[in-house]
Amino acid sequence: MGTRSYAWLAAPITAFAVFSLTAGILSAHDPRSKAYFRLFFSDPIHLKAGFATAAVALACFQVFSAAWIFRKLPWQKPAWINPAHRWSGRLVFVCILPVAYHCIFKLGWQGADSRTLAHSLFGTLFFGAYAAKITIVRLHRFPRLVLPIAGGLVFTLLIGLWYTSALWLYRQDASAAPPAAAAPASANAANGARVFAIAGCGGCHTLSAAHSTGAVGPNLDDLRPSFEQVRQKVEGGGGGMPAFGSKLSEAQIRDVAAFVSTRARSG
Repeated sequence: MGTRSYAWLAAPITAFAVFSLTAGILSAHDPRSKAYFRLFFSDPIHLKAGFATAAVALACFQVFSAAWIFRKLPWQKPAWINPAHRWSGRLVFVCILPVAYHCIFKLGWQGADSRTLAHSLFGTLFFGAYAAKITIVRLHRFPRLVLPIAGGLVFTLLIGLWYTSALWLYRQDASAAPPAAAAPASANAANGARVFAIAGCGGCHTLSAAHSTGAVGPNLDDLRPSFEQVRQKVEGGGGGMPAFGSKLSEAQIRDVAAFVSTRARSG
């Protein structure tokens, strides 16, 4: 049987469009506060970063093993490389599942800044590219360059996803400022408790002083952030948390930062 004509590219292109559009439509909602899970990670955000990093490592092996399979490396191809290539691809898909669950069905589309917008775009396009590559693999007999191009697109989008989420998070963790000065005297922690409640912070965070048990973001009792860390995070968002700089007043942000920084683990 001969090579398929380029007209057959309509099949993977259609798969790309349908799956990208579906991912985008399903993720078009406000973040939800229930049904997250974290397994052995500190919170769902670090779970996403961990699985995305594992997927990238496996994808790098996919590129390496593909080069070996197509005899682009100077070594003789061993018998195990083909099944290893297939299974590493399957494991990439398994690692992406918990990431997709939290990104699409829980956190939803994010576009508060250029990083989160790029991450959302990379995510929706990745699922389309993955579907297109699977379509090409299953149908067989496409022109020689079609599969490498599809695989390269999937790999590039996955790296983009990882760069705008996991790598960014790990850099934030590494550069996190040490506990700074205490809350200023002008801050009202009692009012901060009310702000914590009306802003819905308890839906995402555990804080015993607020009687909240949210599991989306970090456990504040365990984290014990400083006043400035809380203030910056509430104002600017990041790591899956929306920014409240345009929703809360400067005084409210100051008060809730004082409440969290002084009452974590002490309530």
